Amino acid sequence: MTGSSNLTRAGLSTQEEFNVEISDFGFEDAESYFDALWDEAVKITEHEEAKRKLIAIVEKETLIKEITPFEAFVLVLKTYLDSFEEREIRQSLVKILEENGYTPYQYQLDAVKQALAIIENSNGVVIADVVGLGKTVVACSVAKELKKRGIVICPPGIIGDRNKNFGWKKYIEEFGLSKEGWEVWSLGDLENITDFVNKHKDIEVVIVDEAHRFRNQDTKDYEYLKNICRNKIVILLTATPFNNRPADILSLLKLFITPKKSSITLENNLVDKFKAFRGTFDRLGYITKYWNSPNSAKREKAEAYYQSFFEDKTIDLGKVAQRSHYLAKQIRDVIEPVTIRRNRLDLQNNPYYKNEVKNLSKVADPKEWFFELTKEQSLFYDKVIGQYFGDPDDGGQFKGAIYRPFEYDVEREKIASEKLSEKDNRQFIQQRNLYDFMRRLLVKRFESSFGSFEQSIRNFKRITEKILEFIRKTGKGDYYKGQYILDRVLLEKIYVLELDEIEKYLTEYTEKINNGEYPKNHKIYEINKFNDKKGFIDDINSDLRMFDEVLTQLSTLDLVKNDPKTACLLNNIRKEVKQKPAKGEPKRKIIVFSEYLDTVKYLEPILRKHFGERILVIAGDLSAQKISQINRNFDAAYPEQNDDFDILLSSDRISEGFNLN
Repeated sequence: MTGSSNLTRAGLSTQEEFNVEISDFGFEDAESYFDALWDEAVKITEHEEAKRKLIAIVEKETLIKEITPFEAFVLVLKTYLDSFEEREIRQSLVKILEENGYTPYQYQLDAVKQALAIIENSNGVVIADVVGLGKTVVACSVAKELKKRGIVICPPGIIGDRNKNFGWKKYIEEFGLSKEGWEVWSLGDLENITDFVNKHKDIEVVIVDEAHRFRNQDTKDYEYLKNICRNKIVILLTATPFNNRPADILSLLKLFITPKKSSITLENNLVDKFKAFRGTFDRLGYITKYWNSPNSAKREKAEAYYQSFFEDKTIDLGKVAQRSHYLAKQIRDVIEPVTIRRNRLDLQNNPYYKNEVKNLSKVADPKEWFFELTKEQSLFYDKVIGQYFGDPDDGGQFKGAIYRPFEYDVEREKIASEKLSEKDNRQFIQQRNLYDFMRRLLVKRFESSFGSFEQSIRNFKRITEKILEFIRKTGKGDYYKGQYILDRVLLEKIYVLELDEIEKYLTEYTEKINNGEYPKNHKIYEINKFNDKKGFIDDINSDLRMFDEVLTQLSTLDLVKNDPKTACLLNNIRKEVKQKPAKGEPKRKIIVFSEYLDTVKYLEPILRKHFGERILVIAGDLSAQKISQINRNFDAAYPEQNDDFDILLSSDRISEGFNLN
């Protein structure tokens, strides 16, 4: 035996241990020593009975023993069940829930127990129950059981008010966390949060609501958050953990797991595993997008990818979809040990929870309300979706040059042949993502309402005009000698800001650079150094002409006033309001949510014209009075009920932090 020194009496004498220096000599001495011991050793296999017992011990009681298929199944089952290990919780938690009007559902209490066990093993947990099952209650309960000080990072719309009547401030007050020093911060204030955490060393827990917003690792905000979470217990809340790219999911896991020393997979290296996932994801996406492309190079590349998967050049999108589903399952299997994810169907089928689920509000299947477009409106719709703001690879007209100047700065051939450096490729991807985001934003605005779309087109036109004027002004009248400034922060804000806030941010940024106020993290582009300076200016002017064309058609068709979608909404609300409630059921209430504040403002005068003061509108402002009105009129469980309103019209910001069942 060789190794560390055992300088005890036994080690130096009776146990036959010795020390050697690892070098090129000493082998013969060690061999001679071993042979002498071997010759003097007691023989244990000479007698048949002793030999039989020894073999039986080796085969049945050591690590190389043979196991039956049943024993293997039982071991796997035990290991799987152990992964759902739970920790006990205090009865005082149940009391807190009851005192604050919450029903202590067993499925939530079990989630708390499971989360505590996951945190003990992995130092973090992803709580991803579907909307309406109480992720916030579970997170607060876990925080209470941990008995440590922490912070909550969430979107500004659900922070809450000073009086702690709604949002996260209300929750941490109800669970007694504010007494323990907990604070609530906006996810837009990460730099100040970093300073706060560095100054307050007793912060040990970080709760991140809507954690999916931090899916991009190549942003300053993600870096701030990662530093905030370092050496902390991390609780991530998201309703969409799987609706992302593999790299996005890895970004969330890295907030509390060391990716190259992970214990949630056998390989212990999440980076390599997700790198493989990403490769598969990207190739499958490429096949789906370009399998029938008119561009022969892209089509052939898609065929080559397909052949690498299925050993066949004849592309079957059904097989691609199946392979994509399998990839999604692989990713779910990886994150399952640190994720709590249930939907209503899971609870209904669980014998322990099915009875209490009956007490939850029942979500009926959605009903389709169809509306018809006139022939002219239909043609315009197709033009907006396909021609004006369609995919540029399919001939989309929107150039968006001001969002992707890098593509005009370098040789197009380098981009096409994928010969960019790592740094340049990052710039290209970031700016192309910004451009795609803005293009999709306009399409989503169009699908939301004609009024919202018109306002966005006017905003985009004004922004583009001011940027062109800035280029002319810095070039002293010569566009080709001017400068263009891209705010690098904008490249990151698209991942964390609300859609309305992004458009507002862009407008304010344009105003500032025209006034000579440049953002800290800006990139100055010299137009005269562009590889395609003429194309850059021409494409900006092309967008301006397109915006004018869209506004002209909106005016000619009078779409803002003759919006069939709004008419459909109005007619169906009338029908719903007139319906008499079933026996034992409360009076019907209507809630209209929109993703966009402009749509809310567009709908307000139309709905108020027909429903008068029976409609409550939340258009960005959330005063204490309006919070009370929401609770008293639209929360069926609220102790003090009023019947002042039949309809609630709001942006979807209040979908979190209020019980609207």
